[in-house]
Amino acid sequence: MSRRERKRREKAKSNANKRKAEIRLRIGNQLAEEGVLDAAIEQYEQATRLDGRNVDARLALADGYFALEMPAKAYRAYRKVLKADPRNAECHLSLGEFFLTLGRVRAAIKAISRSVECDPNRAYYAYRLGEVRALVGERDAARDQFARAVELAPTDPFYLYKLGELQFQCGRFDEAIEHYEESCRHAPADDFYHVRLAAAYVRRQRYGDALHMFRRTVRIDPANAAYRYLLADHLSMMGHEEEAQEQYRRAGSLDEYDRHYVHGVRVRCGTIAEDETGDSALRDEGSRSPLR
Repeated sequence: MSRRERKRREKAKSNANKRKAEIRLRIGNQLAEEGVLDAAIEQYEQATRLDGRNVDARLALADGYFALEMPAKAYRAYRKVLKADPRNAECHLSLGEFFLTLGRVRAAIKAISRSVECDPNRAYYAYRLGEVRALVGERDAARDQFARAVELAPTDPFYLYKLGELQFQCGRFDEAIEHYEESCRHAPADDFYHVRLAAAYVRRQRYGDALHMFRRTVRIDPANAAYRYLLADHLSMMGHEEEAQEQYRRAGSLDEYDRHYVHGVRVRCGTIAEDETGDSALRDEGSRSPLR
């Protein structure tokens, strides 16, 4: 066999293996979406054996190991991806998430920062870096990253909300209101953004605007007992006792999740201290609980 013929056959075999690897990768992704991770990993492993240069298959394999809580294999797999593709932003992000599960927050910040450097135009990377910065109390740095995410995806209500939440935590309520309002504008059917805006209005003593927002959350999700309790509290605070009692009555009793949620929002509104139970606000049907 001539050298040219041998090279032709080797190239044909390589191309065939690449196609087979892509098929294995697609099958693995489908299995992963269905939650069958063991079988997905088998497909990813076969894909990497067929085509060792398939970075997507190697990254999917690393993520699979991570999901199945196989940290040693996951870390080695991530390192192999970065050896083949040092600027793979998705891998740097995944490695950062991996470090977070191990409690290695500084290593996570370094890895996720690298993902932002490699792909500065991806809003999600900036957001995740902001989240981890906030986790260690670096609020200014976190705010910069959330603002960058908003700049990259100005109509995404979630990034606007996250920036608003950070401003709220820093006591910048006017800025928080601005971002919450934008979230509500881009997601008019999302009750959560509206209730957060109501909390910010309370902190600025814009009680009429807050009442409007609490009413809107109830209209969006009329079956939500927690929202009705918050509305009733606010109505009572404003002196609308008859309507407040009606909302308490319609809310009925709260389950444990609702009680925690109502307490959390009242704390964020500043109407009770964090160490207060707020139980008077969480009584069963027919109770009176002014939000003071």
